[in-house]
Amino acid sequence: MKGMQKIQRGSGFRGCADYLFDHDGGRVIGGNMCGTTPRALAAEFGVARRQRPDIEKPVWHNSLRLPRDERVEMTDEKWREIGDDYMRGMGFSDQHPRVYVLHEPGHIHILASRVSLGGDVFLGKNENLKSTALIQRLEQVHGLTVTKGPKKTPRGRIAPPEVRRTRQGERRRYERLEDTPPREWLQKLVAEATHGRPTASEFVAR
Repeated sequence: MKGMQKIQRGSGFRGCADYLFDHDGGRVIGGNMCGTTPRALAAEFGVARRQRPDIEKPVWHNSLRLPRDERVEMTDEKWREIGDDYMRGMGFSDQHPRVYVLHEPGHIHILASRVSLGGDVFLGKNENLKSTALIQRLEQVHGLTVTKGPKKTPRGRIAPPEVRRTRQGERRRYERLEDTPPREWLQKLVAEATHGRPTASEFVAR
């Protein structure tokens, strides 16, 4: 199981909810809300949002996807268990409104409010790295296929990928075009991102 993309934050619940229901047969399978349509969910999220009008981006959105070769048969109940465990592990309380929308095949979207019904705000420091580690732990707990995470150094930093030499034919083709092979261009970008021994979160941001 893996996060489909970088965790996103935003200002509009209705727009995000519209997106979740407009493709792949999106349907609500869990969470702690009553609504099952974008309009109803946006109204519910609005109750929490009004507790902290100073928070410009109360929307929190992430997606969890199973690998294509996953052997465990997933039911709505199983997805709900994983969604609840994931949100608790990330640091959300039961007072933070959230909804799980199942898309076929094999992934769910989680739309949540960073503002709880009591006015508490989820800050989520280093949340993308925390999410990656949490997903690997949940894979083991729920008996799912354990996906490969990023390599780390002995000090816990993300290790840069192995540098591979450009093949001779590839190099000659780009020399004729007076251009840099994509492999070398990407390696240069990674090298620049690791300059100055950044922390894992700094490397990901770069």
